[in-house]
Formats: sequence, C-alpha cells, structure tokens
Amino acid sequence: MKKQIITAALLLTTTMFITSCGSNNSETKTEKSATEESATAQYQCPMKCEGEKTYDKPGQCPKCNMDLQKVEEMHEHHEHDSTHTNH
Repeated sequence: MKKQIITAALLLTTTMFITSCGSNNSETKTEKSATEESATAQYQCPMKCEGEKTYDKPGQCPKCNMDLQKVEEMHEHHEHDSTHTNH
C-alpha cells in the first residue's frame, strides 16, 4: 500500500513539474516576441511632416508634435481608407 501511495505522489509531482516548465517556456517566448517586434518596429509621423523619415521608438513628431505611428499601422489605415472611397 505504501509503494502505491509513493508511486502516485511521484507521478503527480513529476506531472506538475513538467507542466509548470512548459508554461514558463511559452511565457518566455511571448515576451521575447514582443521585445523583438518593438526592436524592429518603425514609427513615422501620420502627417509625413518629414517625408518618409522613420524612428526606432514611439514618440512625437518634432515638427507637428503628433504621436508617431507604427509604419505597418499607417499602411493598414491607408488601405482601409482607399477601399471605402466614394466615387
């Protein structure tokens, strides 16, 4: 009877250990992806005060003080606007 209890306890402990390790790895990957994305993101003034100039970090345009937007977001908004124009 003691061997069955010890075996069950070891099995439960092992299962919990493996499960918890898997969770930590997925969280680390998520954090890493977010960091990598922000490191490669480019920001630009939505009014294009400085032409096509881009910045590495979010902030404000030095000319008009508008919030800089991610270049991808600006592209998506432009596509959205162009598909809904009235002719």
